[in-house]
Amino acid sequence: MPSRIRVDDLPLTVLLIVAAGFFCPPGAARGDGGVADEPAAVIEDYLLEAARPGREAEAAELGATLVEEHADDALVLDSLAWAILTDETVLERDLPLALAAARRAQELSSDDDPQVLETLARALIVSGLRDEGLAMHRRAIAACGDDPSTRLVLEEILTEYLDPPPVVDLTDQERLQELGIKLRRLAAAGQGVAVSDLLDRTTVRPCMVKLAAPAESILTSEQLFEKVRPSVVVMASLEPVPEDQYHDVSIASGFVIDSAGIVVTNYHVVDVPDAPILAALTAAGEVIPVTEILAVSPLADIAICRIAKQGLPALAVVADAKPGCRLHALSHPDAAFYSLTDGVLSRYFTHRADGQAKRMFTTTVDFAVGSSGGPLVDDRGNVVGIVSSTLAIYAEDEPPADAAPDFVPEADFQMGLNMCVPAADILRLVGGRGAHPGTAAP
Repeated sequence: MPSRIRVDDLPLTVLLIVAAGFFCPPGAARGDGGVADEPAAVIEDYLLEAARPGREAEAAELGATLVEEHADDALVLDSLAWAILTDETVLERDLPLALAAARRAQELSSDDDPQVLETLARALIVSGLRDEGLAMHRRAIAACGDDPSTRLVLEEILTEYLDPPPVVDLTDQERLQELGIKLRRLAAAGQGVAVSDLLDRTTVRPCMVKLAAPAESILTSEQLFEKVRPSVVVMASLEPVPEDQYHDVSIASGFVIDSAGIVVTNYHVVDVPDAPILAALTAAGEVIPVTEILAVSPLADIAICRIAKQGLPALAVVADAKPGCRLHALSHPDAAFYSLTDGVLSRYFTHRADGQAKRMFTTTVDFAVGSSGGPLVDDRGNVVGIVSSTLAIYAEDEPPADAAPDFVPEADFQMGLNMCVPAADILRLVGGRGAHPGTAAP
């Protein structure tokens, strides 16, 4: 039985195929076995082309060439079809090409190869040929012979083909993949503004926005989540890689302070001048480009951005939180989207870096990479600060008396300090209530 080609750093994982209306778990027969570099390279070449925005025609031409040149190689054909159906990096899935490659691979293989039969079954089903696909999948099950592990997995897949489970939300990884696809499309279509241009046009002078009135009613945790979530966004940019391709999505957090499309995040989130686009993903799933950075404070780590979307609910900003105040963060730590954590405001302190001093506070609220720029809110849902950074505290063991000169003592992690920008710095940068959004303060 041929093993599918495994392309390093281009994982062949199973996606939620929305159009088919079911979730396809991984098949059982997934060999990694030794294959020549050349077959793996041709699949990688196709995937790289299929991952480039606006290159659908070139990818299709390359794929057709692969099928023609490897018309007698079941391994390459099966692997190509499987990659088209499942690989995370593919922007537009060429289902006709996958089906053609899978049919030819099956013609070249014996009927007792469940892996090739499963690939063809999947290609048939997602191409709309459901009855033929189900029959092919049953043949794959029958071909499992004395391999009960593969048979059981394929039988479970069959039950989901026959009785699709209720539509479920995307996983965090799938949502991140979808975000990357939308960002690339916007960048390829010229619908975003290069971050270098955004930074060239911004200033450290305050801008004026229309701030919401502070809320007075104390909310339960459930009510707080429902209130704050529509105002929190995912800040996303594309990190450039060679040959003008943009594969890596960098995410952080942000929040709306004016329904005219004014979003607050950290300055270090927007300080990516090489990125071709900066955008906000809303709680409703829209990816909206940032069209302007109205004002920044590199020292306080704040950026006030305008996105091309109006009508999102705004959070009020207040500067009266005191140590001991109950706080909550809603952010996206490590792409765990819209995670709510809580704790207390621990203390205010002066932080000095590069000869400059700034006021900050620490909190016991948990956050991590991806949370930068997210709001810290009180029990009423008012913003009292912005997630900024973390600082780990370690305690080093005492070196033994006979330690060698190059001895490095072990360090034990003791606690983390979660550092936040106070709301007072936001208010200083937005100038005050009542002015037209984006108007420069005098």
